[in-house]
Amino acid sequence: MTKNVLTKAVLVLVLALSASAPSVLAKGAKRVKPSAEHVAAVTKCNEDYTSARKSARSLRGRERGAWLAKAKADRRQCLKDAPK
Repeated sequence: MTKNVLTKAVLVLVLALSASAPSVLAKGAKRVKPSAEHVAAVTKCNEDYTSARKSARSLRGRERGAWLAKAKADRRQCLKDAPK
């Protein structure tokens, strides 16, 4: 009789813990929102890159390729330097 009661109690406890485990894990994985400074810096980097690509349209050949490569490198560096 007591063995049956203990077995049921343990089963109820295990089921309760397993049901609450996903909610506990989900609370820990919260997404961090980027700061306003970061968003502004990324927007500025993207705008600068877009304007550089537009200005490179008038160039031809190697000049254009070099211009685009420089714009791409500048954008990468700008994104690295952006505040977190």
